[in-house]
Amino acid sequence: MTKKDIYQLLAQGEHVKLECKKAQNSLPNSIWETYSAFANTYGGTILLGIHEDIKAKDPKNRFTVTGVEDAEKIRKDFWNIIHSPEKVSLNILRDECVETVDVDGKIVVAISVPQAYYTMKRAPATK
Repeated sequence: MTKKDIYQLLAQGEHVKLECKKAQNSLPNSIWETYSAFANTYGGTILLGIHEDIKAKDPKNRFTVTGVEDAEKIRKDFWNIIHSPEKVSLNILRDECVETVDVDGKIVVAISVPQAYYTMKRAPATK
């Protein structure tokens, strides 16, 4: 993923395949719900280090690249937790799915979540 790719994604705004999170110092708790939702639907991209001003009407003013302070720590924390069965039932990511991208001197962590194969998706609990 490149700087240009990130700007193209942001121009489309958040939707069913894109979620932006500020995540300046740490992983947001909501990242796991987003990961699960993307894996269980169409796949998608999570961008860490992007602030969204939901009040802004113009898409060009809606997103600000804030970057993350310690990309390696965030990546390490992400991989540690994604391998934890208490938090995530199944890791479907490969190393190349988590990238750091320099966007105008600020580091964004881009996580590309593929759609899980049907056989990987969890069936609803039955009583």
